[in-house]
Amino acid sequence: MRGRWASAAVGAGIARHRAAGRAEQEVNAANQANQLEMEKMKADYQHEIDQMKASQAQAPAAPQPQQSAEDPMAKLKKLADLKQQGILSEEEFQKMKTALLSQL
Repeated sequence: MRGRWASAAVGAGIARHRAAGRAEQEVNAANQANQLEMEKMKADYQHEIDQMKASQAQAPAAPQPQQSAEDPMAKLKKLADLKQQGILSEEEFQKMKTALLSQL
């Protein structure tokens, strides 16, 4: 009886070992497939970047936006009026005021 149990246990251990080996092979194959897919995606992405750089190099330079000729103090007065009318909150006014003052 012990021989049968021992034989069954050894057989089960071998079966588990073989199943683990097959599972490991499947995981390795999936990892290799994923790696190849990632390399293909990287190559496609790099190709798109190269095309964008080439098209930017060929395109004429865009003109720089001109700053408003309006006086920053006049803008500040307009912002204060908007705040007084309730159109701007205190936070919005402070942010815009800080931005205007940083331009000076």
